Amino acid sequence: MLTQLNGASIHLVQAGRGTASLRNNVAHHVGDDFQLVKERRQLLASEFERPILWMNQTHSHVIGLVVMTADGHPTLNLDTHTSTLNLSDPMDTIEADGVIIDARGWQDAPGIAVMTADCLPIVLSTAGGTIVAAVHAGRKGLFDGIITRAVTLMRRLAPSHDIEVYIAPAICGDCYEVPAQMRDECAVERPESASRTSWGTPALDLPRAAQAELRALGCTRIEIDPRCTLEDPTLHSYRRDRECGRNATIIFPA
Repeated sequence: MLTQLNGASIHLVQAGRGTASLRNNVAHHVGDDFQLVKERRQLLASEFERPILWMNQTHSHVIGLVVMTADGHPTLNLDTHTSTLNLSDPMDTIEADGVIIDARGWQDAPGIAVMTADCLPIVLSTAGGTIVAAVHAGRKGLFDGIITRAVTLMRRLAPSHDIEVYIAPAICGDCYEVPAQMRDECAVERPESASRTSWGTPALDLPRAAQAELRALGCTRIEIDPRCTLEDPTLHSYRRDRECGRNATIIFPA
């Protein structure tokens, strides 16, 4: 697994080997014990010796920007809403499907986690890893333009820097079966998304569609983890087990 992206570090929390469907789960919305989820998140922050920001993901295209203000308070700018973040509470979630952190001049800035169980977990880095983003892109978010929005916002912060991207494990184009009408409608807008499953039925290839979009946006390095969440039993997959937990891809600014 890729561990560095333009100076930023990346870590993946996954199901691990075993039969428990919620093994190593860090999501609080999947029927797991709330206190256990909180303890797992606290343990991760302790291991990395840095806070971690968590999102409440709803398949939107909303992206929040986190900065450190002049008075020393970590602040979230979310569309027209601005609020101070409580970095000590791992259950204080951000209502968004993407978060950008501008950590320039912010020592030990928090990481960002994106949780998935088949959707695309995308992390981005620019300005030597001091500006990072984490994006949750399911089919809806991808086609609603969340990737383009994230790249556009990052370029506004650092217009002269290249953006590097890592796409963590997601369901692959050989496994993401969809109705033929959905596949055909998606292919009109994004031809790269059209696929067929390994058993011959219509499918979508979201990693390939995301890669094509990122290339068109001028991102200089795009790495894709080849593992498929449905095929790999060490990864949580909603298609394989609807009682599963969530994988977490975490990026920490340099």
